[in-house]
Amino acid sequence: MTNYQKVHPIALGVGLGVIEGLAIFTATIILFLQGDRGSAFLSKLFPFYEISIMGAFIGLVEGFIDGFIGGIILGWVYNWVVGKR
Repeated sequence: MTNYQKVHPIALGVGLGVIEGLAIFTATIILFLQGDRGSAFLSKLFPFYEISIMGAFIGLVEGFIDGFIGGIILGWVYNWVVGKR
């Protein structure tokens, strides 16, 4: 039996969701304040995202959801792989 530290998938999901959501929010606000109103690459990934104040909040929510789901999957895969060792 090996000792390994399990990862809590929900906690990892919340952590990654907060980081991704805040990163998108911050980047959108910076682009908005610089006057960039062009099309953003993230609008191809997130359906309601745009470079605006409202888009920053939409990106915050959509980024959180994306990071949350990714974190849960990453946590489950990590626990499964380390458990098989």
